Amino acid sequence: MNLSNHEDRIAAAGEYVLRHLDASDRKEFEDAMAKDPGLREEVQWWERRTALIGLRQIPIAPRPMLWLDIQHRLRSNIASIRKSASRTATTAWASLATAAALLLGVGLYIETSKPLPEPQVVTRQVQVPAISYVAMLEVPKSSLKWSVSVTPDSKQLVVRATGDVPATAKDLDAELWLITDAGPVSLGVIPKVGEERRIYTAALAFTSGKTLAVSLEPRGGSPTGQPTGPVVSTGSILQAG
Repeated sequence: MNLSNHEDRIAAAGEYVLRHLDASDRKEFEDAMAKDPGLREEVQWWERRTALIGLRQIPIAPRPMLWLDIQHRLRSNIASIRKSASRTATTAWASLATAAALLLGVGLYIETSKPLPEPQVVTRQVQVPAISYVAMLEVPKSSLKWSVSVTPDSKQLVVRATGDVPATAKDLDAELWLITDAGPVSLGVIPKVGEERRIYTAALAFTSGKTLAVSLEPRGGSPTGQPTGPVVSTGSILQAG
């Protein structure tokens, strides 16, 4: 392998990048490249310009007849490059450009011959937060108050009592009521201390602006299904989520 002039170096670097050198020439070229920074730069130049061809294509074997035709043309171009190594740099570059153009043409042929992919339908589940309602009920002239949270989707009722229980309420139960257009509907006895969670079974319509109320009833709650004792607190329902 003659690497003494510029034209030969260009041709050899292109053949090396395109993998057209046989084993002995390739070994000789790599030994020379290890000692010659300029030769490495020629190789890098060819690699940068041919890299996009490999990156954009998925390796697919062409038809046997097409592959034989490609090999024949490449061999013809390589033979022409070797015979004309002493010609001007322009001639050498044109020959290598032809070989690169053939590779690019093969890539485009394979790419355009592939069938279009089947459309893919992607379904995605979106978690919708459950709507909940809250209300705060305070007992006047007392630190006792209840925070109420209702989640209609799960029919969960959460009541939390804080503060001191007034002496007048210690021997009575506190009962929670939803005030509807048809009248008060009981939500059951609620704690005066601590927190309680439970499921309500009635089909009740909780909306913003409606009213909750707490009355004091005998042990076990109202015996009539309607408030019988004093109403000690009321509060408006607000949508929380």
